[in-house]
Amino acid sequence: MKKERHYLSYIILGLGLLMIVLPLYLTVISSFKDTSQITGNFFGLPNPFTLDNFERLLTDGISKYFINSISIAVVSIALITLFIPMAAFSIARNISRKKAFTFMYSFLILGIFVPFQVIMIPITSMMTKLGLSNIPGLIILYLAYAVPQTLFLYVGYIKTAIPVELDEAAEIDGCGKFRMYFQITFPLMKPMHATTLIINALWIWNDFLLPLLILNKDDSNWTLPLFQYNYQGQYFSDYGPSFASYVIGIITILIVYLIFQKNIISGMTSGSVK
Repeated sequence: MKKERHYLSYIILGLGLLMIVLPLYLTVISSFKDTSQITGNFFGLPNPFTLDNFERLLTDGISKYFINSISIAVVSIALITLFIPMAAFSIARNISRKKAFTFMYSFLILGIFVPFQVIMIPITSMMTKLGLSNIPGLIILYLAYAVPQTLFLYVGYIKTAIPVELDEAAEIDGCGKFRMYFQITFPLMKPMHATTLIINALWIWNDFLLPLLILNKDDSNWTLPLFQYNYQGQYFSDYGPSFASYVIGIITILIVYLIFQKNIISGMTSGSVK
């Protein structure tokens, strides 16, 4: 009976892996085919191998939208990593002593339970009236929407992985609050920085709905997903460049993940207290 359960688990895992690997394989190989090859032999390897799709994307201006996406993601994540851990540290150290911090924390993480579809129309209207239907406005929204989940993760991490004794030792040595935070606490949160960076980078890089609502009025502000959406609509019968644009998006976020994933599984606070 146990062997049968193991076999069933392997079959389910194999099917799940196939559902991930097969679409990825088809996307990659199709980016190196022309349209006739894609429609004629969808599952086959490119024959001949061609880079025309990527050259076509460069000619059609994908670099501008790629830079927009990179800029938005980098600035948004930098602001998230700068401000939210600071708030989380303050809340984590005071939540058990002051009711105001308990209320603040509860209020802020309530955003996790609010579906975006409920507030997207008021948000769009508000940003339009404020003149923020642009890239800076989108960055502000990303920072705001990252608060509930990211704050929740940081507060839990600080409470369980960073001892209060570190704060007390720093105060005894005459270290001020800001210096203690930036020189001691902030570096110790490196695994959580990596975790939230990957989570938010995946979300911001692949997000379509929020840029569609905020940036769609001016095509010069489009992000890569918006370009892919409009490009596919414009050249709906020319599949090669569309697949090539998907590969560019996948490779970029994959590189980010490979750079930071080792920090997630590293020791949390080894050597911090001696």
